[in-house]
Formats: sequence, C-alpha cells, structure tokens
Amino acid sequence: MPSNEHFTEYCQQVSQQIRWKRVRGVVAQELEQHLCDQQDAYVEQGHDADEAARMAVAQMGDAQMVGQALNQTHRPQTPWLPMFVILVLLAMGLVLQSVLSPDAIWALPYGIAAAAFFLGYFMDTSLLGRHAGKVYGLVLALSLLALFRANIILNVELAGHGFVSLSLPPFHIMLGNLALIFPMAYGLFVYRMRNRGMLGIVYCGLAYLPFAGILLWIPTIIGFLLYTITSVLLLYTAIWQGWFQVRRVRGLALALISPLMCCGVFLVTLLSSENLQFRSFRIDLDGHLNHQVRELIAQAAFWGEGSGDLSTILNLETDYSLLYGIHHFGLGPFLVLMLLSVGLCIFCMRRGLRQQSMLGKLLVVAGSTTFVLQVVSYGVTNLGYGLFGAISFPFVSYGGTALVFNALLMGCMLSVLRMGPWVWDSVAAAQKV
Repeated sequence: MPSNEHFTEYCQQVSQQIRWKRVRGVVAQELEQHLCDQQDAYVEQGHDADEAARMAVAQMGDAQMVGQALNQTHRPQTPWLPMFVILVLLAMGLVLQSVLSPDAIWALPYGIAAAAFFLGYFMDTSLLGRHAGKVYGLVLALSLLALFRANIILNVELAGHGFVSLSLPPFHIMLGNLALIFPMAYGLFVYRMRNRGMLGIVYCGLAYLPFAGILLWIPTIIGFLLYTITSVLLLYTAIWQGWFQVRRVRGLALALISPLMCCGVFLVTLLSSENLQFRSFRIDLDGHLNHQVRELIAQAAFWGEGSGDLSTILNLETDYSLLYGIHHFGLGPFLVLMLLSVGLCIFCMRRGLRQQSMLGKLLVVAGSTTFVLQVVSYGVTNLGYGLFGAISFPFVSYGGTALVFNALLMGCMLSVLRMGPWVWDSVAAAQKV
C-alpha cells in the first residue's frame, strides 16, 4: 500500500534525530516500508487505510525516542587500530627521513598526503561504485596524458634503475608509483562488469592490459608485478563470490589469460631486449648490491647499533630506509615493524571480506593487497634478497608521490571499514550473456 503523509512526517521526525546525515535517507526509507507493511496488516484485519496508518505509527512509538535509539546504532565505526598503526608508521618515517634527508622539505608533501587521506576517508565510497567505469577511464586517461608529457631519467651506472617522471614544478611525480592506484581503478572496473557472465570476465581481461602496458613501458618491474598480483586476486575474488554467475573453474581459467600473456611478453622482452630501459634492470643480476646488503645485515645487532658501513649503499633514503633502521636500531625493531604492517593488512582484509557490499570487499582487497605487497617487497630488498627493487615502504620510505598515493589508498580503504554496512552497491542493469 502506498505511503501517506502520516508516514512521511513520522519518518522525517525520526531521521532528524540521527546525527549521521549520510544514513538518514536510508533509515527513513526502511522505516517507511516497515510502516506500510504494518498498515497493510491492519487493513487486512478490517480497518480502513487512514485508521490503519495511525495505528501503525502509534505502534512504532514516539518519533523522538525511536530516532534517538536509531542514532545510537547508526554511527560511523572508526577503525581505531588501523589508524594507530598508520600513525606509528608516519612517526617512524618522519624520524628516519629527518636523519636521511635533513635538507628535504617535508611540510608540503605531508600536507598533500593528509588532504588525500581525509579525502578518501570521508568520501562516500558508494559514489565510486556508481561511477566505477568513469573512474577507471579517468585514471587511464590521466596516466596516458602524464606519460605523453613525461621525462625519462636513466641512471644505469649509479643506481641500476630507470625512472619516468612528470615535472610539474615544484613537484616531480614518479610515474612508477601509478602501480599503487591502478589496482583500485581496476577493482572498480571489475565491480562495473559484475553480473555480465563470461563476457564480463573477458572485458575485465581486456581492461587489465592498458595499465599493465603502461607499467611495462615505464618500466617498473615491481610495479607491474604488484599490479598483476592484485588484479588477479581482485578478479578471482569476484568470480569466487559468484558475482559473474559463471562456473568457477571456467571463470578462473579465463581470468588468467591476459595476465599470463603479459607476463610472457615481459619475460621475453626483459631477457632479449637491448633497450636501455630494460637493460638497466639486468645490471645487478650478479647480486653484487644484494651481497653488500646481506653483509651489512650480518653485522647488525638484534637490538642496538650494528658495526657495518652504510656509505657504500646508494639511494639509502628511498630504497634502503629500513636497512638504515636495522643498522642503527637492530633487527628486533625491524621485525616488529614488519609484523605490525602485515598484521594491519590481515586485520583490514578480514574486516573487508565481511562486508555485505561487493564494492566494499573489492576496495578493501585492493588497498590491503597493494599495501602488503609493498611492505614485503621492500622488506625483502632491505634484507638483501630483492631481485627487482621496491616501490616504497608505505609512510616510511622517502618519496612524495608514493606518500600521497598510499595516503589516498588507505583513506578509501578505511572509509569502507568506517561506513560498514552503509556502503551500498549500485543497481546493476540486467545484462544478456
């Protein structure tokens, strides 16, 4: 039975008691539906519609009391534990970089990172779901535009790395760090393709290719691997949850075609290409730098300062911040830091997979996987076993671009945990498969 003015007025009075404005409309809609159901029940008992409406409102109770009770249960769930871990990582990063890069200007990049974090944290993540395809297209378009105007910086003799940077004075944006935001953009595309069957999986495979191609062109091997692993995990999560409504085995096999093709092309190019950008990643295959790092680790103490000489290690503030920390504070604090960071990702992943929303699950999986892969790759590199280097250690290692991207990424992920059940999936149109 259609709602009437009694219900509309009552629901408005109730919703005004709820401080969190974002859920007022949803609560009012659910409450009005409940009142309509109760009105129908009274009509079936023989009451007329107007009398049944008044009885339904009376049964619900005083609007102010009901609203206050709903206000207690409809509040943002602040994720205090992840917030605390992020603050700890920021504090450690500030301490390390104040020593390693005393001349750097920290206020501006940290200010931008703080703005990016709060933008993601207080944003209505349901908007990302409603405009998932547009977000994917916007990220791809901006990335291609950045590459078109980028400068290639090769430093093979000194560091063994090739960089592509976009100069926007006073900023220099390292485009290899695009690997940090590509997984979330791809996750939104996967969300957009849900309910489209095998054709949706094919589209997701094609959507994987542009970002992978960009990362291979830069090139950033660790960025390519990070994006590929996270993208496969996102698509596998969607298929396993039944969002594409296909047989799991067939869907999972189809999802691997594009990543395997890209990995094959990458390996052939890396091993055979004479292009300077790719050769720059092969100069340390003899393990000379890794051997130096392992020797320094062997001279480190478990607690306290070690006896090694760090003067031979280049890019200490960017690629080997943790090595500096190990040398001065010991392996014990390093293990605590790694466990704290990995524990943060496990906590967020478990909370994320409990989300009722498909969008919420994908955003948390994208954020936590990207975070933990950075942590693991950076930690392995700083122990002397890295093959392809590392992008960053989130919030700890030097780099304004990575700092801002990680802040935005974590802000969006914690926003999902904050909003909990109030992350809504957009209604997907029925698709013919």
